[in-house]
Amino acid sequence: MAKGSFSGTSNMSVADAMAAARSFAAEVGYSVAEGESGPTRLVFKKGASLFSWGSTFTLDFDEVSASETKVTIDTHEPFMATDWGRGKRAAARFLEALGTN
Repeated sequence: MAKGSFSGTSNMSVADAMAAARSFAAEVGYSVAEGESGPTRLVFKKGASLFSWGSTFTLDFDEVSASETKVTIDTHEPFMATDWGRGKRAAARFLEALGTN
């Protein structure tokens, strides 16, 4: 199973960063796994396709200050030894959408 972890700091509050992550995820076809998400954690899933067995992204939001949030993204693709960089590219797109540095 392929896994990865990526992080960055956004110039948004935790609430704004979580809202932006939800919006971006919907745009790129991920659904929120509400039962696995929490107050400062969002879990997004995308089902299997012709090129993937599906993927899961877990985003943890940690307040640095009132206007800064550290975002940590853990990627997971079941049944795959490697994801050929898909997880890293998708995590980078999430981080870019959240304006992280």
